[in-house]
Amino acid sequence: MKKSLVAAIAGGVAATSLGLGAVASAVNKDVTLTVDGVSSEVDVWGSTVSDVLASQKVELGARDEVSPHADEKIDDGDVIEVRYARLVKVTLDGEEKSFWTTRTSLDEALNEFGLRADAAKLSVDRSMKLGREGLSLTATTNKDVTVTVDGQTITPKSTADTVGALLAELNITLGEFDRVNPAADTPITAGLAISVQRVAKTQTTESQVMDYQVIETKDDTKPAGTKEVTTPGVEGEKKVTLEIVTVDGVEESRTVISEEVIKAPVDKKVTVGTKQAAANSGGGNSSGGGNSGGNTGAPAPAVGDGSVWDAIAQCESGGNWAINTGNGFYGGLQFTTQTWLGFGGGAYAPSAHLATREQQIAIATKVQAAQGWGAWPACTSRLGLR
Repeated sequence: MKKSLVAAIAGGVAATSLGLGAVASAVNKDVTLTVDGVSSEVDVWGSTVSDVLASQKVELGARDEVSPHADEKIDDGDVIEVRYARLVKVTLDGEEKSFWTTRTSLDEALNEFGLRADAAKLSVDRSMKLGREGLSLTATTNKDVTVTVDGQTITPKSTADTVGALLAELNITLGEFDRVNPAADTPITAGLAISVQRVAKTQTTESQVMDYQVIETKDDTKPAGTKEVTTPGVEGEKKVTLEIVTVDGVEESRTVISEEVIKAPVDKKVTVGTKQAAANSGGGNSSGGGNSGGNTGAPAPAVGDGSVWDAIAQCESGGNWAINTGNGFYGGLQFTTQTWLGFGGGAYAPSAHLATREQQIAIATKVQAAQGWGAWPACTSRLGLR
């Protein structure tokens, strides 16, 4: 009986030892756990990938990846890989885009996103590592643009973000007054046309004529229609400083900066007769030979100011229609008494200086028709009438 009891006890102990060994063999595993590329050897009790992750306090988010799947059974020597998801925010040509990636380098993530290394300029180093916190960056893609400058048009491809940055990239230096269209801070877009105008500002000084004014004074003691220059007009002179603006070598504008009077002009002063002649009760003497008597008051055709006769009178007598210097020539057009009376001037006055401007012009018209402009040789030549 004793032998049977001992045998039974020994058998029970052996069975228990075998059972415990089987349990230990089932749950104790040596595996390799790789998290974002960093590997470690792990000795764990468990039967699934989830058991391994839990033992190492590895928590997975909705976008994180694990291989094999968390529910998969594990064996000694298995490799478990965990890849955490990162949020990458890219402002691409001014437009913000976001994507999740399990890549641990920016280069790999951008390749996955479809942004090749030669296609864009980044605000950060493309080779940098990506942490779990993710990353925000700016990317500018290559764009074809057109630049017109210094008489040439070029079509570069650039990742510059603004017009100013592009010009600097092309070594195009802007002068103080140069114009850029569109403005230097304009964002670069595909197909953008840019023009640079070279602007220069220079100063110059020149002498300019100052016109005189004509001042007329009425005089009721002189016959109506007569004019006498009492003070000849004299042009003045001034020194003018100008700013000249040229755009691409072509003058665009001139602006007066300052003026200095060198010689002031002298106003021309003219006395204008307003006295109306009394009616001649004895009738006119168209063939009289003297300078006695006055204006007959006979009407003459009206002539507007600024006529060719005014120009000739200005040359002959300074525009004084009532002039009588005693040299044998009378009136604004300097008639001799013989010519005046010979062409019917006596119908208006015994001498030309007593006739009105219109009356003198009426007789001069007859003289010109008969003798041509040669009747006033010097002045009509000067005026280009012959």
